[in-house]
Parts: sequence; C-alpha cells; structure tokens
Amino acid sequence: MTDIPPVPSSLPTTLGALRASGWVSRPVKEEMRRNAVERITKGLPLFEGVLGYEDTVMPQLENAVLAGHDVVFLGERGQAKTRMIRSLTGLLDEWMPIVSGSEINDDPYNPVSRHALDLVAEKGDDTPIHWVHNSQRFGEKLATPDTSIADLIGEVDPIKVAEGRYLSDELTLHYGLVPRTNRGIFAINELPDLAERIQVGLLNVLEERDVQIRGYKVRLPLDVMLVASANPEDYTNRGRIITPLKDRVGSQIRTHYPRSCGKKRDRRASETSPCECRFLWSASSQRSRILLVQAAISTNAAVSACACLLQTMKFSVLQRFDVRFELVNLMSLLASATCLLWQQVQVAKSKSKLSKTDAKR
Repeated sequence: MTDIPPVPSSLPTTLGALRASGWVSRPVKEEMRRNAVERITKGLPLFEGVLGYEDTVMPQLENAVLAGHDVVFLGERGQAKTRMIRSLTGLLDEWMPIVSGSEINDDPYNPVSRHALDLVAEKGDDTPIHWVHNSQRFGEKLATPDTSIADLIGEVDPIKVAEGRYLSDELTLHYGLVPRTNRGIFAINELPDLAERIQVGLLNVLEERDVQIRGYKVRLPLDVMLVASANPEDYTNRGRIITPLKDRVGSQIRTHYPRSCGKKRDRRASETSPCECRFLWSASSQRSRILLVQAAISTNAAVSACACLLQTMKFSVLQRFDVRFELVNLMSLLASATCLLWQQVQVAKSKSKLSKTDAKR
C-alpha cells in the first residue's frame, strides 16, 4: 500500500478559509481531463511503467479521459489492465477537501449526505474541512458471484438501528463501495463475473449518476468515474456484460500482448531489476541441480531426469529469463545429468557382478 504523505499545514481547515483561498470545485472527470491535457501538452505519458501501448492503447485511453468517458478494458490476462486502472489516480489532484467526518467524500460546496448537510447548516463557515490524498480516492472490487447490491451500493445498518435510530432516518444507512468512492475512481475487475442482476444496479450509476438504497426516498448524486476490466467473450465462458450496461460505457479499449520481441524484452527489463534477475537466476540453477541430483539417485533415473529438465525449463520461463541463457543452462544441466546417469549405470553393473559372484559361490 502506498504511504500517504502528511497533509500540508498550509491547506485551509474550515469552509470559510477554503472559500477565501479561491479553491474551485470541479467534477472528477473534468479534473482528470485538465491534468491529462497538462501532461499531454508537456509530451508526457498519462502514467509511467506500461510499455508496448504507445501507439495502440494509450491514444484510446487519452481520448476516453479527454471525452469524460467511463472505460472498460477488454483483454486477456497479463496485459496490464489492472495496473493501468490503478495508475489513473495520478491524473487526480494531489489533495481534495471534504466535509470532516463524511463517509462519502462530500464536497464542502455541494454536500449530499445527511451528515454533511446538517453539519454545514449548523456551523456554516466554521465547518471543519478534511483533506484526502489522491491515493485514497480509488475504490476497487473484484467481481465474484457472491457480490451483492449491499456491497456496491449500500444497506441498512442494523447496529445503527439498535442504537435507537428510526428506520426512516437516513443516518441508518451503511454506504457501499461506490458511494464511498464519491469524487474518485471506482474499478471493477472481471466485470462479466458479476451476476447480471447486480450489473443492473450499476445502470443508474453510469447514466443518472446516482444511487438508490432500498426503499429510502434518498437519491445520492455521485461524481464517480467507473473503470472496469474484462476478458473478451470468446476467451472465457464465465459470464457476460449485459447489453444495457455495455451501452452506458463510453469507451471499450482492447489491450494486447507486446507485438515485437524488442517490446517484450523492454517490458521484462522494466518489471525485473538486474539484481533481482541475478538472484532469481542463481536460485533457478541451484533448484535445477538439486532436482537433477534427486532424480539421478532415484530408481527410474532416466525418466526422472527428463521430467526434472522440463520442470526446470517451466520454472525459468515463469521467471521470464532470456531464452539464450536458458539454453546454456539446459546444456550444462544435460551434461551433468548424463554424467550422473553414467555413474548410476556403472554402480548398477558393479552390483550385478557382485550378485552373480555371490550366486556362483
């Protein structure tokens, strides 16, 4: 988890001081558009650390941010979908003011929750202000079949009711993940895995920009950018995105694997430091030799040695080592295996001669 820096002491702490400072409230998508334009004007990418998408995915993502669209990334596993989603917080302002004590990041100028409305009405310009870092303005949910509307939108909190509040009181509500990410970015990973009846609950979030909880006559106008990831429909058969929800998403961006060997090497180099490579390579060699020694002293030495060689190759490929180094290592291992097997055969012959001599005696 990213360490949150301390709030600068120069930031206003009351609503009156916030107004005097000239701070301007902007919707989250307008805020991201403004910061994206600034980065593009300077010739900088939207975020660092993702290679191979400069001419394909990045231009589409820039268009989506500039247009103020919600986004769905469609692609197979290992294509940096979640990494790009989490990096979008870099397009948010570093600090954002909220009404102190608010559960849904109420805008001090336009509060929407009952707590914030009552507090502003009571204290006016003396309303305390709390500042939230951009890393805290991101909410994420892995879609699973057991995800419920209460998880995403909210539910009545029985504890608050037991404390003496009436069911008709808005303060008895326990907000879900979407309202708690108000004025931020909310991400849903593996969206097709979300049950269709739960996907229906997101329609209002994407179109009317509000949520309705149970039978309460309360509608919270939310300011949220929704970003989701999904596999193509022909990749898995676990579920689908319902058509009304798909129609409400402004941009669908297809990701892909690196399209050249050079990009693959660059991406591998960016993900693993040279020191880490040397350590993992050494660990791989030691693991391989131990496996071969164990195989050589087993009963079926030849079969075990071949199986271990395949296991070694699989292990090294998972660690993303260069193929030419892997071939050199495998040749060395094969030579070691041959010597061990030859010694095994010689020991077996010696035992056979001794047994025959004992039988003759």
